[in-house]
Amino acid sequence: MRKIIATAAFAAAVCAAASAGATEFVTNGTFTSLTGGVGQLGFNTNATGWSVPAPNGSYEFVMTNGTAGSNGEYGNVSLWTAANGGANTWDGLAGGPGNFVALDGAFQDGALSQTINGLVVGQTYHLSFDYAFSQQFGFSGDTTQNLMVSLGGFSDTSPNYVIPNHSFQPWATYNKDIVATATSETLSFFSTASPQLPPFALVSNVSLTGGVPEPATWAIMLLGFGGLGAAIRMRKRRLAEA
Repeated sequence: MRKIIATAAFAAAVCAAASAGATEFVTNGTFTSLTGGVGQLGFNTNATGWSVPAPNGSYEFVMTNGTAGSNGEYGNVSLWTAANGGANTWDGLAGGPGNFVALDGAFQDGALSQTINGLVVGQTYHLSFDYAFSQQFGFSGDTTQNLMVSLGGFSDTSPNYVIPNHSFQPWATYNKDIVATATSETLSFFSTASPQLPPFALVSNVSLTGGVPEPATWAIMLLGFGGLGAAIRMRKRRLAEA
């Protein structure tokens, strides 16, 4: 009996290891690999793996975790925080590790996107990211904001959040299992808002993982399950002979 338990435990451990070793398909999901430091995407900086519309991109900024501000084509852009008199206690921190991107939902609209390659049609992948909503420092008035995410033929839109004057909608985590319909699909984020009082949707910690074990891992799993089956058969034979 102890052999069966030990073999079962071994197989379970292998399954857990396979799950933990899921492949990450998003490049630079923390927005820390930059060509020009923090700034306006497509204007004075670029984030490895990500693209924005040409020629100068959308009004989208990479902001340092803990410093909700950045420079762009029209000068400095910062968000209301507790440090500058915002009607909230937000400290400018991202929802996860690394930096975050602020997407204006009412000015120079455009998608932040990345082409995801190496997918398997019919395979399920797990998409996750952190998102929040804020308003540009120096502007006033309530805003209504949302964020749309899409991957290939899949799309989803957050609820409409009413953000009071100078306030901040706290970070939330999005989780969704999506079945791939092509080997290469585009992951994109798009922000919309009204009225036009510099509303920004914030995105950080983007991840897309698939749980398909490597061939070597499958071999170990099959070995483990084979040993489990053999132990069970041996146990049954001994009981029959008793």
